[in-house]
Amino acid sequence: MENPQEQKLKKIRQTKELEYGSFDTNMKSIGRMWSSLLGLKEDIPGWLVANMYVAAKLIRTKTKFKKDTYDDAENYLYQAKLMQEKDSSIYRDWIVGYDKWKKKMSYIIKKNGKNN
Repeated sequence: MENPQEQKLKKIRQTKELEYGSFDTNMKSIGRMWSSLLGLKEDIPGWLVANMYVAAKLIRTKTKFKKDTYDDAENYLYQAKLMQEKDSSIYRDWIVGYDKWKKKMSYIIKKNGKNN
């Protein structure tokens, strides 16, 4: 049986899905867009996009307390967990592609004489 917090978060997820559509589909679409903007050959997995949103929500907590921010972060993390469990083999492929991109970007930065 779900506790009151789980029930509340489930209701939020249902409301958001009615308003914005499928969470899974939206996170995957955002991952494709971000990958394109970053010049990545592989799409950023939807679950990783959700984890990035968790990080953004946590940064907001630095300024002030807002319960809604924690609820959102908890929901993003829950959805990311479900998505990653489903896509665990894809993750390894994405990491390999990301590592290649990172090395290429490091080379370009060094070649252009910029130190970051």
